[in-house]
Amino acid sequence: MGGISIDKLTKTYGNLVALDKVSLRVDAGEVVGLIGPNGAGKSTLMKIVVGILRPTNGTVTVSGHDVVKEPEAAKELIGYLPENPSLYTALTVSEFLKFVGKIRGVGDGELDVKISESLNTFTLVDKADSLVGSLSKGMKQKVALIAATLHDPEVLILDEPLTALDPKTQVFVNRWIISQGKIGRTVLLSTHNLEIVQDYASRIVIIDKGTVVATGGLETLRKLADAKGDARLDEVFLKLTEEI
Repeated sequence: MGGISIDKLTKTYGNLVALDKVSLRVDAGEVVGLIGPNGAGKSTLMKIVVGILRPTNGTVTVSGHDVVKEPEAAKELIGYLPENPSLYTALTVSEFLKFVGKIRGVGDGELDVKISESLNTFTLVDKADSLVGSLSKGMKQKVALIAATLHDPEVLILDEPLTALDPKTQVFVNRWIISQGKIGRTVLLSTHNLEIVQDYASRIVIIDKGTVVATGGLETLRKLADAKGDARLDEVFLKLTEEI
């Protein structure tokens, strides 16, 4: 499986600079946590990677495919969970997943197997014939995660996947995300939950005011912040983003 390569990525809106020469690489099997204050540029970066926004300057490649020059080839390799996923609430869970799978070009036989396995993994078997609109927030998030992976993507882009989830569902989703890295997928995860990033991400990227402030494991970030050896990520984050 491939990875994500971001080189001098810039995005401007008139005089507003949302991203300023951001360079970053996420390799296969990595679960990289992208953290930063509100308005730091996290969602903008992710939307460029998945092809929703076009960069002003710089390049982004997914498994070697330029997202601007080869958008279809790049998108075929990406599974994307936006911060507020749009689901067809008038369809049943099975109908919705079959719809998404067919759009993604998954064959009928393979699709039925993937849906069955995924519903079992996400403990949603008894909700297969329920309307999506009748599900709880946590169950809808699980359905959205299944939909993002039906086509067996090499890269997962997850924008705030833990928003409004109850603790039990958060634990489940966290473990599932880690399992994706272990099977070789490239995972870029944006979240405000610093504890989750500290405990689960293989590498952390801090972005602030459209630029990468720091990248590395927690020990590396502690040194960059001149923090204590046992400092938690929230302390390190505050120092590196000058929020104190």
